[in-house]
Amino acid sequence: MVLEKSELKVPWLGQVGIVVRDIEETIRYYEGTFGIGPWAVFEGEPERCIEKGEEISFRGRMAMAQSGLVQIELIQILQGRTIHTDFLEEHGEGIHHLGFFVRNLEDRIATAKRKGIEVLQRGTLSQLGLKIEYAYLDTKVTGGVILEYIEPRLLGIPFSMRLPVMRLGSRLAAKGA
Repeated sequence: MVLEKSELKVPWLGQVGIVVRDIEETIRYYEGTFGIGPWAVFEGEPERCIEKGEEISFRGRMAMAQSGLVQIELIQILQGRTIHTDFLEEHGEGIHHLGFFVRNLEDRIATAKRKGIEVLQRGTLSQLGLKIEYAYLDTKVTGGVILEYIEPRLLGIPFSMRLPVMRLGSRLAAKGA
């Protein structure tokens, strides 16, 4: 399906999501080989998650680091089945999605649906006042990779997910654990 250029225009690429088997090993590789880091590491379960129309639960770890203007996100699922574990089984470790930080998630999802693009997974992650609403779009077959809309808010206010703030969040999460 070909759409008019402006209908689903995304902002600048904000994130590359990579599914991995072992976050610690992968962090060591990226730090030692390419100098990417420091990393903010989080572990937990989504507040809610809908996948292919059904509520699911899982536990995972995420690690984030900046490389220029793009955030590198590593995803390791510890328990449960998700589109991430399906990806790992089918393709092995690798790039799972391209993420775009937005401030109008609901409008973007509605536009995508009107254009025939379904949502594969949608969820909410919450920790220490930070709430991230996200939606993975079913763009893999046509576009080659899943696209993700990400809407972060801190205490209800739109929020940038740049590294200094992520590092602070990781430190606070470690103290609260």
